[in-house]
Amino acid sequence: MRLVLVAVLLAASAGCTGDKPAEDPFAAFVAGWQRADLTGVELRTPAGQPLAADAAKQLLAGTEGDLAARRPALTRSGAATVRKDDASTRLGVDWTLPDGRHWAYETTVDARRIDGRWAVYLGPSVVHPDLPDGRRLTLRSTPANRGVVLAADGTPIVSEIPVVYVGVEPRLVRDVNALVQRLDLVFRSVRVDVDTSALPGRLAAAKPDAFVDLVTLRQTDYAEIERDLAATDGIATRAGTLSLPLTRTFGRALLGTSGPATKELIDAGGGVLKAGDITGLTGLQRRYDTALRGTPRVEIVAADPQGAKAADKVLYTASAVDGARVRTTIEVKTQQAAEAALAATTKRSALVAVRVADGAVLAVANGPDAAGYNLAFQAELPSPPLGVDGAAAGFGALWKLGADMYTGKATAAGVVGSPLVYAGAAAAASRGQWRQPVLLTEPSPGPPAADGPPVTGTLTVPTMSVGVRGGVAYCVYVEGAGQDVTGPIAEAFLKTLSA
Repeated sequence: MRLVLVAVLLAASAGCTGDKPAEDPFAAFVAGWQRADLTGVELRTPAGQPLAADAAKQLLAGTEGDLAARRPALTRSGAATVRKDDASTRLGVDWTLPDGRHWAYETTVDARRIDGRWAVYLGPSVVHPDLPDGRRLTLRSTPANRGVVLAADGTPIVSEIPVVYVGVEPRLVRDVNALVQRLDLVFRSVRVDVDTSALPGRLAAAKPDAFVDLVTLRQTDYAEIERDLAATDGIATRAGTLSLPLTRTFGRALLGTSGPATKELIDAGGGVLKAGDITGLTGLQRRYDTALRGTPRVEIVAADPQGAKAADKVLYTASAVDGARVRTTIEVKTQQAAEAALAATTKRSALVAVRVADGAVLAVANGPDAAGYNLAFQAELPSPPLGVDGAAAGFGALWKLGADMYTGKATAAGVVGSPLVYAGAAAAASRGQWRQPVLLTEPSPGPPAADGPPVTGTLTVPTMSVGVRGGVAYCVYVEGAGQDVTGPIAEAFLKTLSA
C-alpha cells in the first residue's frame, strides 16, 4: 500500500512541476499553423492581448508574405518545457521554396495557462526568430545564367545575345493611324512581321506613360532601323538580352525561342516563374527549359515596411546554379546549307539531313517561316509504297529523339511520316538496316529504339526528293510541289555541302 501511495504522489508531483505535462499546450497550434487555420486555438499577442482566429490568420498571411501560399513543415524539437503555468517549445520550420530548395530553421513558441486554459503567444518572431514586428518575409530571386544549346562541335547555336524591346508610349503619340502605317513600312524593311492592327485599341486602354510592347529585335536587326524608329512619334525602347539561335532563321522551329514568361506558363509553373522571368517559349528551349534556366539566386529578407531595401534584413541566401548545356548533333555548316537551299521557295517546306554512318541529325530546316511549325519533324506526309518495307525502314517505330516529332506509320497502301522519318528511311536503305536517328547527346533522351531488321530494295518516294549522297541522307519537301521543285533545292543543298 505504501508503494502505491508513493507512486501516486510522484505522478501528481510531475503534473505540477515536472517536465512532462499531462496535456500538450502546443499540439493544436502546430497543426493549425501548418494549415494556416488556428480556429479553436487559444491565442494571445506578444503583449498578452487576446487574438481571434481570423486576426491570427491575417497576421500569419501578412508576416509570411511571399511564402504564405506555401505551408511550412513543422517538427517538434523535443518535449515542451513546462514550469507551472508557463510553457515553451522549440519548432523546426521547413519551407519548400519555388525552385525546390528548402529553407529550414528553428523558432521558439511560448504559452501560458490562463484561467485553466493554455494560450499560445503568436507574433512575427514566432514565424522567424529574427523577424521584427511590422516586417514580412519577402522572397527575391535573381535569374541564373541561362544554359546554352550547342552544335555537335561545341559551337553555341543558342546563347544570350543583345536584344532591343521596341514599344510605344501612348502620351507621345500624336496620330495613331499614321503611326501604324509608318511602323508597318519600317518593320517590313527588315523582313520582320509585326501585327499592328490591335495597336490603336491597346494604346487607348493603356496608361499614358505605359510601355506598350510591339516587338523584340536582335540588336543587329534593330540597328538597321534605329534611325527610322527614333524619328517615329511615340516609340520607346529598352535594352536586354535573350537566349536565341545564331541567326533569326537558324534552326528556329527546332531550337525555339525564349522570352518573358506568359501568364499561362506562370500559372502552370507552380510558383517557379513570375512576371518578367525569361523562359523557353518554343522548341527545345521550351522542352528543356528547366535545365537551361538553372536555379536562381534566392534571398529571403525581412522587408522594410517603408520599402527601403537598405534597411532589409537578410534571413536566408541560396546561390545561383547556372543553367545546363544541351548538346545536339546539328552541324552549323549543314544547317546553313539547308536553310540557304530552302530560301528558293516561298511555300511551306522542310529539309532534313541525317548522317548515314551513325544516324546523327545534321540539319533541320523549315521555310519560309523558320520560327513557326516544325514541319521537318511533325508533318504527316503520305506516300505510296516506297520500294522497301516501310515498317522495317522505321515508319511507326517508337523513337526517343528528345524533341516533338511524328514517327509515322506503315500500311498496305503505303506510308505516312515526317521528312525526318523519310530521311531516316533513306539512311536505313543505304546501310541495309534502320537505326534510330539521334538529335541530342546531352542530356540523353533515353535509350534509342532497337535497330530494325534488314532493309532491302530501292527506296523511291515520288512526292519528295529523298536520297543519299556523300554519306548524308536527306529529304526535301515543298507543300503542293513535286520533284521538279524539290529536286533543284536538294541539288543546291548538296552542292553547298560539298563545296
